[in-house]
Amino acid sequence: MTHRRLISSLMCLGIATPALPVLANNSPIEEVLVTARKRAESLQEVPMAVSAFSSSQLETAQVDDITDLQRMTPNVTLNETSGLVAGAVQVFIRGIGNDPGFDQGVGIYLDDIYLNRTTGALLKSYDIERIEVLKGPQGNLYGRNTIGGAVKYVTRKPGDELMGDVKASYGAFGAAELSGSVSGPISSDAGLYGSAGFLRSERDALQRNRSNGEGYWDEDVTALRGSLLWRMKEGHELTLAADIMQDNSAARLPERLAVDAATLAGIDFVISGANNFFGPGTGLVNSANDTSFNRRDVVNTEFGDGFDDYEIETTTLAATYQWDINDTWSFKSVTARRTMDNTQVFDFDGTDQQFITTLRPVESEDFSQEFQFNYSSETLSGVIGAYYLDGKQDYNNITEQYERLRAVQTHRKEDFYDRQEVESKSVYGSLDWDFASDWQLSTGLRFTKDSKAIEQRSTIDQRFFALALIQGFPPSAIVAIAPGQEATVETSPAFAGWATPFTRSFTTSNDINPKASESWHELSPTVKLSHFVSEDTLVYGGVASGFKAGGFQNQGGLVTEFDPETVMAYTLGVKTTMLSGRLQMNAELFYNDYQDKQFAITVLNGASLDQSVDNVGEMTTEGGELEMRFSATDSWLLGLNVGYLNSTVKSYKTQDSAGNDVDIASFTEIGFSPEWNAQLNSQYVVDIRDYGTLTAAADVSWRTSSYTNSPIDKRDAFADVQQQEEHHIVNASVAFETQDRKWRVAVEGKNLEDKRVLTNSYVVGPFVSGGYNSPRTWAVSLSYSY
Repeated sequence: MTHRRLISSLMCLGIATPALPVLANNSPIEEVLVTARKRAESLQEVPMAVSAFSSSQLETAQVDDITDLQRMTPNVTLNETSGLVAGAVQVFIRGIGNDPGFDQGVGIYLDDIYLNRTTGALLKSYDIERIEVLKGPQGNLYGRNTIGGAVKYVTRKPGDELMGDVKASYGAFGAAELSGSVSGPISSDAGLYGSAGFLRSERDALQRNRSNGEGYWDEDVTALRGSLLWRMKEGHELTLAADIMQDNSAARLPERLAVDAATLAGIDFVISGANNFFGPGTGLVNSANDTSFNRRDVVNTEFGDGFDDYEIETTTLAATYQWDINDTWSFKSVTARRTMDNTQVFDFDGTDQQFITTLRPVESEDFSQEFQFNYSSETLSGVIGAYYLDGKQDYNNITEQYERLRAVQTHRKEDFYDRQEVESKSVYGSLDWDFASDWQLSTGLRFTKDSKAIEQRSTIDQRFFALALIQGFPPSAIVAIAPGQEATVETSPAFAGWATPFTRSFTTSNDINPKASESWHELSPTVKLSHFVSEDTLVYGGVASGFKAGGFQNQGGLVTEFDPETVMAYTLGVKTTMLSGRLQMNAELFYNDYQDKQFAITVLNGASLDQSVDNVGEMTTEGGELEMRFSATDSWLLGLNVGYLNSTVKSYKTQDSAGNDVDIASFTEIGFSPEWNAQLNSQYVVDIRDYGTLTAAADVSWRTSSYTNSPIDKRDAFADVQQQEEHHIVNASVAFETQDRKWRVAVEGKNLEDKRVLTNSYVVGPFVSGGYNSPRTWAVSLSYSY
């Protein structure tokens, strides 16, 4: 345990630990230092499941953004929620994550800053030192909504040495990217150091809109990152950091998967067109212009101009102060402010016919403050801290429901004031005690109080159509008349009178002003016991609890509360290094007992499009993971990741159509939880005389079938279309690096077999939409480092 003590001592003394991978026990396998327990430690000496990847590993594996991490570590599902919300990220670890419509269950961190919104968290991989994926509840150290785990982006920090890099690439679909970074001393005498990074990325559209020929799902992203480090005096450091991202891409649109033909058949008589009638066949699945149905990368929307308003702009400012009080105590303060402007556009029906559309501009602001006291001695290491988050989000939704959906009326709801606030306060502590030789007891406790408030002021305008009796107009003699055409209809020979007491369309307006606030609190303990059987083998077991706050649902202007959900996680694991450091193997068994599971279903409810939300679920997830790295030779490195996951819904209490209480657990499946997943990767390095090295890398990832929405009622007619098929995806690259390691040229390919699978889906009224993974891509890159 000498290595572990050395790293801990360096942190307490304020000495920077290596940014690059280090070799543990003279192992030929790179090992990344991690900060999973708020201090730098060797990955192999942390008693929990953590997957960590250095910048060089990320580059070799072609990790362009956070979604590529899905194939790098077992039992992780990571994708953009393009089935409904473009630009937002969805993360599940061991079956627990951010279900549609809820707060995230896996915390995403940029350095020490918790990203409170899933939109804007689709982070690009640039100017990165490493990425850590922490599995299982992390509440005792990582704050709110880490009931399933955490993903940490750790950026490069400035140091005493001047260094930098620049990279340019060009690839499939006109993809062009330029990125770079520089860091080093500004004034060593004054103790000033700085770093800066940038990324500019463009790509042509991957989707085509048949109704107007425009392209969607392109890329137009600019990102900037910088930090200034001031070593004020011995033991005192202040870091100021800024991160800015502007995404002006054309949105990634949901693609139409299915429609409820029976429901649409019931409104076929709605009128429209030059003859003043919405003739039969208006909503049919196989109408002549419905050529987008089940055609991948082809969308068909009438809301084309509205999608031009799509954007995401985020700005994060942070100040971190670290004070090494003495040899055993240190203090850290992290202050951050993150703002986001985002405009989301929704065409829920996925056709060029008008059914439901929404335009939703959003502005959010999150302020956070964290204080930490770290302690380290020969036998004790611990953290005591306090965390505060104040988040505000303002919406301005405009939802239009047209006559094709509502048959005898139109509906427009405008939320001209919609503020949602969250305040989270917590105190936490963690203590690691080496109570005997090679034995450690770790305990942690966090008290969290989350408060939420919602206030809306909305107007609902409804236009009702007059209904006419029409002779000889099958299948129905009653049809709705387009506003303004009533007089013309009355002169028609087929007109037989009015079926409604009103003979002209009319509009009603109704104001709703829902308002609510509530708070929840929870005490989350953690206990782990670990033992070094030998210098290279660690066994451990423990129990950890997780907590995610409740919230509100708004149905027709009535706001009701739903409760928090909790999980108790049990783990048993081993980490070992064998064969003189050539084989590294980590394995963990887990069992999660999930209580008061929050489930949500979006429904068309009278005058509005609402979510039906409640604490109706009890479920368990259990399984195991294996991560192996094997240095077959000094030039050949192999890796294998395998995950098994069994998710079982124990209770799902709801009501049937007659209002009777029923439990549909036996018919319910959880999404984003494939039973098996695996990845095999290989890296081979060849020396080319005195010129440099040639590295060939490849990986194949495999996942069994799983649902892409949650929860899924297996009795539902559209359950099967919301299923990702069993599949495998192959990636490969070849890179040449000069002997001085300054120049690198690479040819890379992702999804070489062009395997397209559904990644997420959503049901809104009679419509089912979804998003798919990216097609086959290739790229050629040239980079220079100094």
